[in-house]
Amino acid sequence: MIKLVATDMDGTFLKEDGTYDKDRLANLLPKLAEKGIIFTVASGRSVLAIDELFKEHLDKIAVIAENGSVVQYQGQVIFSDFLTKEQYIEISKKILINPHYTGAGLTFSGQKAAYILKGAGQAYIDKIYHYYENVKIISDFDEMDDDAIYKITTTFSGDTVLDGSDWLDRELPYITAVTTGFESIDVILTEVNKGFGMEHLCKALGIEANQVMAFGDNLNDFQMLEYVRTAIATENARPEIKAISQEVIGHCNDASVLSYLEGLVRDV
Repeated sequence: MIKLVATDMDGTFLKEDGTYDKDRLANLLPKLAEKGIIFTVASGRSVLAIDELFKEHLDKIAVIAENGSVVQYQGQVIFSDFLTKEQYIEISKKILINPHYTGAGLTFSGQKAAYILKGAGQAYIDKIYHYYENVKIISDFDEMDDDAIYKITTTFSGDTVLDGSDWLDRELPYITAVTTGFESIDVILTEVNKGFGMEHLCKALGIEANQVMAFGDNLNDFQMLEYVRTAIATENARPEIKAISQEVIGHCNDASVLSYLEGLVRDV
């Protein structure tokens, strides 16, 4: 019996323009609750951005944010893991000398804000404003007044993103660089991933992995999809994600996750 459904955001639950059908979700959530199923957002996006995107529903849902660094249930943080100042300074220096780095920019996703290091290109800054809340441009690390920095985000070219992330993994054994889009990576602590976040959430709620269904499209969804009983990929997913999924549904632009879950509550 399914007790929890989790879905990635970009490329999975959200359309390519970053939107979803709010009315359909509002109608779906009480039906899921009636069946004893918890709806969970599992994203590489910052917890601030997710809270804004689902602000009407935070008291009803669970959230796995920052690629597993923050776990939240009914609006309350139940687990978090973050980089030390020494770590995020060392990581940023390594990114800047990465032979595959394009010079686009660096973003530090924190508890209070998202901080872009001065010198980033305008296209990169515009992109970060699209995905993050409370964005601040900083000249140096001392300007970050934050209790927790969860991850560092940067951009490579589509052809070099995997090479760039592999290079960072070799240089810094305490981190993992995960692909969150076809050009973007998130740098997080090596033990952190969406599966790690899912495990913490399930333990807190007394739910077994075989009672969980999850949807994804990209490599940062891999561990989460491996952890759960039922893994489902969207049509636009990477081949590696389709390969570990029990089912492939429609494109994210067709709201295929919403349609699937609407069918689930009818069938349960």
